[in-house]
Amino acid sequence: MNDKFEFLGGGIMNIVLGALILWVGQTTFQHAGMLASVDEKFFAVDQQFADAEKNTESLRRWLEKKFSTEDADKLVEQLRRLDTVLTRVERRLTDRLTEVEVKLSAVETRDLDGQHLATLQMEVAQLRSVLSGSSPYAAPEPSYQPAANVAQQMPVYLPPVNTRR
Repeated sequence: MNDKFEFLGGGIMNIVLGALILWVGQTTFQHAGMLASVDEKFFAVDQQFADAEKNTESLRRWLEKKFSTEDADKLVEQLRRLDTVLTRVERRLTDRLTEVEVKLSAVETRDLDGQHLATLQMEVAQLRSVLSGSSPYAAPEPSYQPAANVAQQMPVYLPPVNTRR
């Protein structure tokens, strides 16, 4: 009787192990196909990177032919000159604005001529609009203040003379 149970148990064990081996083999075969498709995708991505590198290299070579380091140095020098000119213009505009504001304060305190006062106010507004549009460093445009508040007014800040933006 024990022999029958051992024989039956061994047979069932062999059947289960055989089924397990078949299942693992089938799953491995399916995964091998999936892995092959993943490998193909990796290869395609590598190929795209290689193509992009070739394009970048050819573009770099073309730029080196068209735009040399000497050209870059010339461009940098021109930008420095332009920056210097822009700083001078900003400084002149700021000086002119300060001068007109002082005149405006004097006219307001004397209360002499309404036409002259209106002309100076218009010039101050124009100078402020030019300054606020020309430079990221320009102070925000304050609203017009009567002569009584001029002493409390924010100072006008000038851009540094020898600094590069």
